[in-house]
Amino acid sequence: MKRIFFLDNLKAFIICLMIVFHIAMSYMQYAPEWWYAVDKSDPQMSFTVFVVWADIFIMPVMFFISGYFGIMSLSRQPAKKFWTSKLMRIFIPWVLGVIILAPAVTYLIFLTRHVPLPFMEFLNKVFFFGPLFSHTQYWFLGTLFYLYILLFVVAKIKPVIKEKLTPAAPGKAFFLIIAILSYTLTVGAYYLVGGNNDNWSKVWPIFLYQPTRISLYVIYFFAGVYAWRKQWFTEKGFRLDPTVWIPAFIFTGVFYTGYALFGQLTASPVTFMVIKSALHSLFAMASVFGLLALFQSKLDYTNGFLKAVSDNSYTMYYSHMGLVMLVVWALMGVALPVYVKYIFACILGLVVTYVVGRILMLLPFFAIKK
Repeated sequence: MKRIFFLDNLKAFIICLMIVFHIAMSYMQYAPEWWYAVDKSDPQMSFTVFVVWADIFIMPVMFFISGYFGIMSLSRQPAKKFWTSKLMRIFIPWVLGVIILAPAVTYLIFLTRHVPLPFMEFLNKVFFFGPLFSHTQYWFLGTLFYLYILLFVVAKIKPVIKEKLTPAAPGKAFFLIIAILSYTLTVGAYYLVGGNNDNWSKVWPIFLYQPTRISLYVIYFFAGVYAWRKQWFTEKGFRLDPTVWIPAFIFTGVFYTGYALFGQLTASPVTFMVIKSALHSLFAMASVFGLLALFQSKLDYTNGFLKAVSDNSYTMYYSHMGLVMLVVWALMGVALPVYVKYIFACILGLVVTYVVGRILMLLPFFAIKK
């Protein structure tokens, strides 16, 4: 079977977008108080707009791709080999990230603000057994591991899920079900957290999640499973129409971002939650399918550069947070216009994470299979 290069390229793009997104949070207006490094010299609303926009679709795309390749892997491998691979590549890096790297990244909250707090006191009273316990970016690995468990259980109960079906285009009902299910679960979660879609909850210490988003991750993970079974993206399989989905991605993105930023000025709290959650769900759907359509139509190939970034994308994701926050911290005292500073931070952050990622690929957890 011909390799589906555009999914590799889309994953690499999303991870690079994630890196510049996290850097932008350091320069935005209304940055979260807990964010690891905040440059308060000249915060800009344009970065806030970018963050509000990109925040909705980065992870649903990642979970769709993970579901597509996850069921492919499960269908081809014995259970023992499947779980050996997932333990080595997902579970162990997740645990090591939470125990070793997440505390160091979270400690930057105090270092970058020059708050004197001994590291051991931070570990005991603030991080592991305190209010700032976090998986940082490694929450994705934990959630993904749980979804692989769920997928494995479903496949045990219904083994047919591991079999490909005759290539066929999905009916309108497929997209309608995703839209209705997404909205129903999202609006319910919005009510539970009082409309705050940035709220984080946890089952200490094994699970961190955002209530307004977790259902979307499950939906798009299994949408990826469905797409593999229906042989989407293969030579004879279904192709999403870019003339439909790219405009949908653009328009829903504009409407969601505008309403998320300014809707509260005219709407009651309940109305705001109902409309925002609807736009949230629609934008997530349009962005997942819009980006899939765009990349399949324009980037379903590879070359030396694309392959290098794609091969390194997982390790860039794994290492980026602490590295780019150190870059932001180092630039705080530099007298540069904020946009120049941001561009410089993005370039330096991407280069550093790429180099560190290449080094991490020497470890068995991250090595590319030949």
